[in-house]
Amino acid sequence: MHTLRDASILLFLFFLIILFYQLHYKSDLSIPIEIPILSKTETFKIVSNEYSSLWYQKYCLKNKLSQKLVLENLPQYINNARVSTNKICQQFATKFDALFRLEEIYGLLKLSPVYLNKINQWLHNDELLIEQIKKQRIIKIYNRYTHEEMLYNYMRSQRPQTKNEISPEEYTSKLLQDSKKNCDFCSKNYLNSTAEDRFGRLEHRLSYTAANTFKYDRWHTLVVSRNHDTLHLTEAEIVDMFELVQEWLHKAYSIEPMYTCPEMIWDAMPKSGASQMHTHLQASLGFDIYYGNIERTRQGARFYAQRNNGRNYFNDYLYIHQVLGLTIPIGNAHIIIHLTPIKDLEIMIMDEKLNKNFYKALHLVLRTFVDDLNEYSFSFGMYLPPMNESSADGHEMPVVCRLVFRNPVTNLRSDMNGLDLYTSSVIGKDRYVLYQQLKEGIEKRQK
Repeated sequence: MHTLRDASILLFLFFLIILFYQLHYKSDLSIPIEIPILSKTETFKIVSNEYSSLWYQKYCLKNKLSQKLVLENLPQYINNARVSTNKICQQFATKFDALFRLEEIYGLLKLSPVYLNKINQWLHNDELLIEQIKKQRIIKIYNRYTHEEMLYNYMRSQRPQTKNEISPEEYTSKLLQDSKKNCDFCSKNYLNSTAEDRFGRLEHRLSYTAANTFKYDRWHTLVVSRNHDTLHLTEAEIVDMFELVQEWLHKAYSIEPMYTCPEMIWDAMPKSGASQMHTHLQASLGFDIYYGNIERTRQGARFYAQRNNGRNYFNDYLYIHQVLGLTIPIGNAHIIIHLTPIKDLEIMIMDEKLNKNFYKALHLVLRTFVDDLNEYSFSFGMYLPPMNESSADGHEMPVVCRLVFRNPVTNLRSDMNGLDLYTSSVIGKDRYVLYQQLKEGIEKRQK
């Protein structure tokens, strides 16, 4: 009898435990999970730092002003700021560590005499490079909130490349010239060769809209320059296109105000995925949220504010790059040679709003890449603050443009691979080298 009673008690307790867990962990999958937003966070605002990047370089990074900054020394720069007795330097290090994770590792190789001889040919018998390839230094920079990561190894830039007989300049010039012959977008051809949005076509002196025939969203259009040649646009032509984009966005938003998230993409040359050679960018409005990669940044910025006393992610992001000497200001707009690029030749432009400084910065970047660095194919992605955010109240998100030149335009091998698509971005070009190239090109055009 006791055994039967004990078994009944155990069975009762077992069902009681199951009932407890069901009630305690009950969830409604139909209710979306939302990240809570702090009631008060900093707004994004471009402000001048009290101290210059040269001051930070000298007193926080502990790098002599006579010596150029190099990416391979970034771990040492950050550590110098961490152990500094100066509170300003300590604050910088705290912000850097809050946003980024930084690692320095080494990859070792054993080389047979035969293979070493082959590598010598690739590296032109450079003894320093031979030593570096045996013990390769890798810098890993991980953004804790957007989950972007750069794996930098200088030796990646020394890989042997197949050379084409035709130069990139000849290749692009021929493409542009040949594509003018039967272009749907040139002259008045667009009137009968392109579709219109539901509210009709918008036209400016230097550009016009054409609804995308093969849409990827409900509100999705093309903004087409009247200049066929993307690589030689004037600043006025760039301004005209982006002013027309804003007009189209406000028109679409006025019709369906639940579509609030403005985004743009722009590709140049087939290497970038452009289906038409003629200059055109694509604008769209997302419903309530941005497209995946942009929304990831937005949600990451919100999470950053939660974890860091309401600080604005974009303010701190810009500040970190200013301190590290990786920004070029054009008025309030800032060109950022950022630490987690998707490929070697990616940069970012950030500002509070679209204005003459942003347009000037974009034009200077394009001219430097095309005319000085001989790069002829790019992909561009951009977002603006949500349409339902008031600039009078301040906004969480700034205007952000990311622009990557696809290198090289004539190479048979793709510049994107499984590493970039599914793991992290592997980079071989020092960010400080790209910064210096852009800085020199921009400064000579501003004289």
